[in-house]
Amino acid sequence: MNIYVASAIAGLKEKLNAYVSLMNYRFINLCVKAEVGSLLPVTVTADKEYNLEDVAQIATPDEYQLDVYPKMTDYLQPIIDGIFDVHPEFKLEIQQVEYSDDPKDKHLVYTMPEVNKDRYDLLTNTAKVFYEECNLEIDKECALHTASLPELAGKMPVEDIDEIKEVLEHTINEYHDKTKELYQEKLIEIEEAYQRYLANQKGESWSDGEIDFTKSMRLDQTESIDDMEISHDPEVEALFK
Repeated sequence: MNIYVASAIAGLKEKLNAYVSLMNYRFINLCVKAEVGSLLPVTVTADKEYNLEDVAQIATPDEYQLDVYPKMTDYLQPIIDGIFDVHPEFKLEIQQVEYSDDPKDKHLVYTMPEVNKDRYDLLTNTAKVFYEECNLEIDKECALHTASLPELAGKMPVEDIDEIKEVLEHTINEYHDKTKELYQEKLIEIEEAYQRYLANQKGESWSDGEIDFTKSMRLDQTESIDDMEISHDPEVEALFK
């Protein structure tokens, strides 16, 4: 691969990586399991504005809970307000810090909401939108590069142009595979949480990984973004900003 081709593809991959990262960020904030990354957008306003990690320590005691320990008691309510602004769907419980006798020492336990049928539909539909949006951006970016190929005719050997075409095709397939894998993982996560909810409703035990969801019915649907009805849920709308 010559220098021109390598440079062009490197620039393309940088843009495609950004689109994939945005889709993954949206998936993380479309909360099913407890993800520390879902708290990255949180800002805390006390004596000034802070990032959450500046004023609290965060732990994940299990897959569906986040523990937030304020570094100072004065930060407790501002942290509650900041997290609520970003994730109003989280269920909050304020608990006494175990290793402290001071009644003012509290920590915040956030439990991910149960995935009932309504939330299941909301999550799967929104995940599909994010997936399709990302693929559209990938296709548009690759189309721009493909459209520039005729301008190179006569300026570089035919073999180099053919190589660019081949690498472009490989690149678009590579990134579609990446988005499909991330989308599939999110669907499995949603499905497992929904099955956990159904089992709990029946009083049965449930462990993630009990279902075979390697072939997602949703992944093979041909429904387009324009045909889908997405709830105007503030949790979802915030992810489109």
